[in-house]
Amino acid sequence: MGAPFELLDIDIIYALAIGSFFLVSLIWASLCWRWTSINLPYPPGPPDKGLLSGNLRDIPVAQAWHTYMEWGKKYGDILHYRVYDKHTIILNSFEDNVELLEKRSGIYSDRPYMPMLELMGWVSYGTGLMPYGPKWRSHRRMYQQFLKAGTSSRFRPTQTRKTLDFLYGLLTTPDNFINHYRTLAAAIIMSTMYGYDVAPKEDYFVGLAERAINRLSASAPPDASLFFTFPILRYLPSWFPGTQFKQFALEGKKWAHEMRDVPLGFVQKQMKEETAPHCVSADLLETCQSKEEMDVIAGVVLTSYADTTVSLLGTFFLAMALFPDAQRRAKLEIDTVIGSERLIVHDDRPSLPYVEALYREAMRWRPVTPLSIFHACSSDDVYKGFYIPKGATVMSNIWAIAHDSKRYPDPDIFDPGRFLDENGELNNDDVGYAFGFGRRICPGRYMASATVWLAIATTLQNFDIQKTRNSKGDEIPISGEYCDGLISHPLPFECSITPRFMEARNMILEAVGKLP
Repeated sequence: MGAPFELLDIDIIYALAIGSFFLVSLIWASLCWRWTSINLPYPPGPPDKGLLSGNLRDIPVAQAWHTYMEWGKKYGDILHYRVYDKHTIILNSFEDNVELLEKRSGIYSDRPYMPMLELMGWVSYGTGLMPYGPKWRSHRRMYQQFLKAGTSSRFRPTQTRKTLDFLYGLLTTPDNFINHYRTLAAAIIMSTMYGYDVAPKEDYFVGLAERAINRLSASAPPDASLFFTFPILRYLPSWFPGTQFKQFALEGKKWAHEMRDVPLGFVQKQMKEETAPHCVSADLLETCQSKEEMDVIAGVVLTSYADTTVSLLGTFFLAMALFPDAQRRAKLEIDTVIGSERLIVHDDRPSLPYVEALYREAMRWRPVTPLSIFHACSSDDVYKGFYIPKGATVMSNIWAIAHDSKRYPDPDIFDPGRFLDENGELNNDDVGYAFGFGRRICPGRYMASATVWLAIATTLQNFDIQKTRNSKGDEIPISGEYCDGLISHPLPFECSITPRFMEARNMILEAVGKLP
């Protein structure tokens, strides 16, 4: 009977110690904030609601990009708020993002400390989330070997082959279109990175990756929780109230580790058996010389799996169902330039400016990462007369840039024509900001762009996308709502997908070798 009481006494003492440290931290945070704010003003923002907590009550609980955009209308394009001793800077304008994150990238390329992601392991091996420094640079150099503009084109045969599987899925089971575009995104990455062909449905690796990425997306944004503000709370005993996050993190860590290790182990086993297909991970492992280099390889190929392609393809189907005029104009261009005797290929991209504009509008209309992945300032800075403290989280409000009515009139309308000049030629706005800014720009943007464009173009060439109808023939409304998180997806919706003509069906069946 003595041991349980002794353990209880230890836990009580432990909790009291943590509580005392927590109180001291609050006082110290307040003193530090008051001291630094005497000398230089922070950018404007909502006024503090409490001496210690700052703007704790102002933090939006969901889809914060909308709130930050409204704040921008009231306070200006560059905003500041504080939660305890954590400062956040929000950049609502394209120009401010370029000035700070690109022109001053030397001090704006770090990542904020995200304790939940550290508990899950992502910070130590996820290239896009790790702190700026030598380890990150080694990851980035390896990325450049196979994902830069000049080399990513070697993945086109795989992208074409997997797109054909996607089209076949739309042809045979159109109601399952969400699963088809999810499988397409996973199939291309798994094939190019690991030489693995995913199953058409319920693939183990795809399910594993989706669970890990979904948990990551739900955990990445800094929030108003005490755990984000005071990471020391990770050391509280599991029985302590409010520590449910520890179980949440442990599950995420398990999935993330499996996502990193299992597919790579699959390739290593094949290499030992001399049966490994040609793929990126096998090429990298061939020249691997150390445990450190092995860790870099594991992190790089893991990070190549991004859910952004899935989100963008979901937006495409949603937009086509909601804005049929844009769909009709794209098909007119395709019918005029390509016709219906062959499938569109990557080399057709320059000859289809309206389809390119439609792709860009999908990125603009509903950005896949509305707040991008947050940067952090690695030293004190002054911008436009405002003080930006070292360690501040810096958010790019991609949503606000993409919905700036001065740059994009009627921004809530899906209008590809905004990317064309009076002669029908593409203008200079390539919506590159959707991939981020500066040294942290998405390294896989060229591969992702090629994948999504080909899927969009071939779908438009061969299928009609419309709202579904009920038994009375009336259109069923689509809410058009999106989920919250680092990566924003359209909520599941229904639409009708039918072949445009008999030639479409035959072209697809012939291309996949299933023409009767």
